[in-house]
Amino acid sequence: MKSREMGNESPKERQSAPTDDPSFAEPGSVTAKYFQWDPQEDGEFAPLIVGKGSIGGKGRSLLFSMAKVRESGEETLKSVVFPPSLFIATDSFDQVLSQIEDLETLKKAPPEEIEKTFLATTLPKEVVDAVAAFLRKVSDPIIVRSSSVLEDSLKYSFAGKYLSTFEFNGADTPFDERLDRVLRDIRQIYARTFFPVATAYRKKHGLGDDKMGIIIMRVAGKWRGRYYYPTMAGVGFSRYYRRWTTRIRAEDGIIRLVFGMGTTSTKRGYARSFALTLPCLRPEGQNPFNIMRHAQEHFQVIDRERRELVTVDVKQIWKDILPYHSCFPDYAQIYSAEDDEGGYFSPMSRRGNLIGQGQKICFTFEEFACRSGHFFDRMKRLLNLLDRSMGVPADVEFAYHPTEDLVEVVQARPLWFAEKMPDMKAPDLKPRRVVLKAARMVTHGVKENLPYIVYVDHHVYAQETRFHDVARGIGAVNDALRGKNYILVAPGRVGSSNPLLGVPVQYDELTGCSCIVEVGFPKEGYMPELSFGTHFFTDLEIDGILYMPVYEASKGNVFDEAFFDASPYALGPHAAIRIYSGSFSVYTDGDKNIGLVIADRVDEPDSEW
Repeated sequence: MKSREMGNESPKERQSAPTDDPSFAEPGSVTAKYFQWDPQEDGEFAPLIVGKGSIGGKGRSLLFSMAKVRESGEETLKSVVFPPSLFIATDSFDQVLSQIEDLETLKKAPPEEIEKTFLATTLPKEVVDAVAAFLRKVSDPIIVRSSSVLEDSLKYSFAGKYLSTFEFNGADTPFDERLDRVLRDIRQIYARTFFPVATAYRKKHGLGDDKMGIIIMRVAGKWRGRYYYPTMAGVGFSRYYRRWTTRIRAEDGIIRLVFGMGTTSTKRGYARSFALTLPCLRPEGQNPFNIMRHAQEHFQVIDRERRELVTVDVKQIWKDILPYHSCFPDYAQIYSAEDDEGGYFSPMSRRGNLIGQGQKICFTFEEFACRSGHFFDRMKRLLNLLDRSMGVPADVEFAYHPTEDLVEVVQARPLWFAEKMPDMKAPDLKPRRVVLKAARMVTHGVKENLPYIVYVDHHVYAQETRFHDVARGIGAVNDALRGKNYILVAPGRVGSSNPLLGVPVQYDELTGCSCIVEVGFPKEGYMPELSFGTHFFTDLEIDGILYMPVYEASKGNVFDEAFFDASPYALGPHAAIRIYSGSFSVYTDGDKNIGLVIADRVDEPDSEW
């Protein structure tokens, strides 16, 4: 019997495949060939690379993807490109390290001292010359990105662990200043290889030292008056294992789209999720109020006057940008809260509107979903091509320019996927108390007899102004539990950078967490969102932390608030935090989209709390 190459398996077989880098790829398989591909042997890409060694995971994966697009010959993919870029190989990093006398001692130093030491080093002349040549050709904003060797991995994403920096890079800036800033950025990125956030991540996963490559890339976008940004940007995935409806198949693919710079699409903010075969479906349903609650109102741009990356509010600047977008009504709508049915949306005029009392503009992408079938077809074809070429699921970061109908890919890599979780065996619920039940966006998983639930009271959190005190309080509980597993139950989006959406806890404050349950309270503005592809959720996937979104008062959902109010608990370091001791279990079934948290026993609280 012939053995099948990775890339030809069924979704379930592929999800259970080994996932730890090239050593797991069967010799001769599609995935092994992907890891063996060397961009320095490609005549088109070799001139973009400075030095010897690896260009790191981000760089190699991006160029591999562009090679496959080039070779595909598909007409619709001819409009898929990547921005002008320069790739610096790891021998430059090695030469910088050779200038540091006692690297082992430096690794234990505070981050400021590490950075200061690296800033005192000298980059190789060939790197300086290549960066200077690149900047003479590119005077638009640029991004200097990390591309480490360990990022070339199926299992470890390193999402958010290193550094990327934006530079204004204006032609009106003296050339020597532009060059000095980029060379400084490179050395700062080298220094981050040894910062605690990166070294702790490598130590946690049993990884050794890393080597750093660099990508210098023109930011995808164009100047629109005062602001530089692409019309749209986002992240895309060839497979989607946490479906909000069983009408979507895992292999259909999904994208998460924002207006403006794509930086917001990798964070737990607002974005529109599109299933590529059914783009008009919405995870939040069709209720105008819920759509408004999930809709993007802020976006990121590079500001000519401030000469930096900033966040702007569409409600304040829409008149300034409207002349630059002939299709602006395809992306934005006006929400009015003037009726008793949850409000309503009305289209924007191409000449602009008068925004009245009780109205606001937000990005719903409603008309875009209906009018842009060719875009969704192209993204599906691109993701399917990369999925087949890598032999594993793929993800991309991209920008889209509708006027030119052009997709710019700024990152492409294998999508990390977990070893297959055990199928849920439906428990006998008759003698057991279900305190939380989800009906969407879950995968297979079982976690039984967990000793704690850490609960954030949404009533108290809603009155809080020092949101980060709650987040740090969760971290303190996590540390005090000393590795004992627990379920975190909190309102809205855990780990959001916007505390009005949910508790802004950091991922490294959840090291003992086995399951996160996000509870939605629409009237309070706390609405879970899977945010698949964000750095936060990438870490959850890697560490096998289960996830459930529960929507208060929604069909098929259970939020047993009476249980949390009546059961004994210990008060945590903040008034919003409660700790319940006992025996709690989580069961999730991705096929049926059902998730359960069961309380079998609740003990009297530990006196130490």
